[in-house]
Amino acid sequence: MNHTAIEPPSKLIEAFWIEKYLTFAQGHDGALRPTDHLFLAEYALKNDLKDALKFEAALYRQRESEPIQRYSGRDRLWCNRLWVNRKARSFDSLADLDRAHPPTDTYHWVITGPEIGGTSRSIRIGGEAGRTQIPRPHPMRLSQERRCVSNFNAIDPAVPLLIEWERFEGAAAGLGFDDTIFVFIDDCRGEVVFFGGLPTEADRISFESTSVVVPAGLLRAGEPYTIFYSQCKMVDQDIRDGLVNVAVNSFGVELDIHTTGAQRGDPCPMRRRMAPFRWKRKTKVARGLETWPTVADEACPNSGYAT
Repeated sequence: MNHTAIEPPSKLIEAFWIEKYLTFAQGHDGALRPTDHLFLAEYALKNDLKDALKFEAALYRQRESEPIQRYSGRDRLWCNRLWVNRKARSFDSLADLDRAHPPTDTYHWVITGPEIGGTSRSIRIGGEAGRTQIPRPHPMRLSQERRCVSNFNAIDPAVPLLIEWERFEGAAAGLGFDDTIFVFIDDCRGEVVFFGGLPTEADRISFESTSVVVPAGLLRAGEPYTIFYSQCKMVDQDIRDGLVNVAVNSFGVELDIHTTGAQRGDPCPMRRRMAPFRWKRKTKVARGLETWPTVADEACPNSGYAT
C-alpha cells in the first residue's frame, strides 16, 4: 500500500500572523474616534482557496493544552491578493486587550491534515522587549493642487489627491517583513480602487514614506469612498521552515470622503458595502475569536468559502 508522506505547513500556507490592532474613525475635523481594540490571528494560503479544505489549524498560547481558537477548512476566507482565514476578538480598551493577551505571551500554530502537518515555531506578541509597541495613531492630511483639503466631501476626482501622514516612528527593516504601511481606498460597492501594496511586493509603500498620490481620474465623480491607512510594527518574526510567522502591533484609521460632480453609470447600492479588509462591527463578548465580521456578515467581493 502506498502512503503519502505528511509535508510541512509551508506546502500550502504562505504565512501565520498574530496582531494587536487598534482601529479609529477620522472625523472631518481631524479627530480620531476609537472604534475597536482587537486581537486577531490569521493564516494566508499560498495558492488556491480549496487548499483550506486539506487541513485544520489551531492557535495555541504557549504552555496551554487547549487552543485559543480552531480554524476549519470551511471558514469564510477573504482576499487582498491572498486567501486569508482571519479571526478576531474585540476588547473595550487597550488595557483590557493587554490583560487578555499580555505582551510577554508567546503563541504557536498546530496544523493537522492528510497532506500537511506540524507545529510552527513560537512567536512573541510583544517581541523581544515583551511590551506592546503599537505606533502612535494620528490622522491623515489631504491636499489637491498644493492646497490643503478643508472639505472632505468635495474631493475633485479630476485632480490628483495627495494623502500624507506622520513619519512611522522607530520603523525598521526586518528579516522577513519590514515594518509596513498600508493604504487602501474602497468604494461604495466594496471594491478596492487603490492599494499601496503588500509587504512582499517590491513596489509597496515603504515604511519610510510619508505620503502617496492617488492619480487623477481613479475616483469616480459623485461617489463616497473610504481611505484606510495603517502602520504595522513587526515586533517578532520567524522566516524559517519555508514560511513567514509574524507578530504585529498596529493601528488603522478610516476616513470617509466624497467626490464632486454628477455620478455616472451604476448607482451606489442602497446599503454601502465594505471591502474585505474593513472592520465592520465589534465581536460578540462570549464567542472568543470570530471570523472577520466584514466577511462573515455579508457577501464581499472576492471572498468565499472553500467548497
